[in-house]
Amino acid sequence: MNAIENYKRSRQRLFDVHDIQPHSRVVVTDGPVKRVHYLEIGMGSPLVLVHGGGSHSSEWINILKPLSAHYRVYAVDRPGCGLTDNFDYTGVNVQKNAVEFIESFMDALELEKALFVAQSMGGYFSICFALKCPERVEKLLLIGAPAGMNLWIPPVLRFLGTKGLNRLLVKSLAKPSVRNVKNVHKQLLVADIEKLSDTYLEHCYHGQLLPGSELGFLTLLENVLTLRGWKKDLYVGDKLHQLKMPVRFIWGDKDAFEKPDTGGAKTSGIRDCRFEVVRDAGHCPWLDQPEKCVALIRDML
Repeated sequence: MNAIENYKRSRQRLFDVHDIQPHSRVVVTDGPVKRVHYLEIGMGSPLVLVHGGGSHSSEWINILKPLSAHYRVYAVDRPGCGLTDNFDYTGVNVQKNAVEFIESFMDALELEKALFVAQSMGGYFSICFALKCPERVEKLLLIGAPAGMNLWIPPVLRFLGTKGLNRLLVKSLAKPSVRNVKNVHKQLLVADIEKLSDTYLEHCYHGQLLPGSELGFLTLLENVLTLRGWKKDLYVGDKLHQLKMPVRFIWGDKDAFEKPDTGGAKTSGIRDCRFEVVRDAGHCPWLDQPEKCVALIRDML
């Protein structure tokens, strides 16, 4: 059995645990990657979910069902992630790539406008898109500290963004395993690792084994990071005031990437903004506090 089939089987186990069966679809686009995979479920206004880091659309699993009761949810796999085509970010203009990816995805699905919920690197992609194509974003909800809003980055990610050193680290210390997946979530992504099921962690592990997963993740980090942190020319914290649509933030009080007090201070120039802090939650607040996050998303959108 190959890595893709193992990934799909582990994903189905995750769907079964959460009593949900979203449609797994692939659409052909004219964007940076031709074949884009996404999960689709529900009825109502279109809601696009854009995942973070080296993750995939399944990271939203514990809030997909309640959201699908109110929205037509499209949880997309970014380039080089999940079941979307592989992608090498070497030498790529990441901001332009982000805009073209989301725009081509929406065009292929004939979505003129949508609500957005995005996290971390997905937040960065969505901010770039919202700045360039504001007429296509109904509301933008950023859950967890968005990438590009803070120049400081946890050291382990700076090392993984250093070409040569990153591949050595992956081979020697960060080989894909359920144990390493659990450690990464504990250190960087959640406040309480016990909230995550073995089924979820196992599925994340199979996501790391997908062909091209390592290439997409490491070359993206190489593109946006230095050993000092986030590249200054890719910083968007000083552009947030240009966002024309309503912007909402849900921030975990234990977010490892940026604390809510400093993050919140950067949002003061946004014309229509709301900033909410979720207690006992990390960089992926919905993994720690799904019910609270769903309630906030419903209230904010």
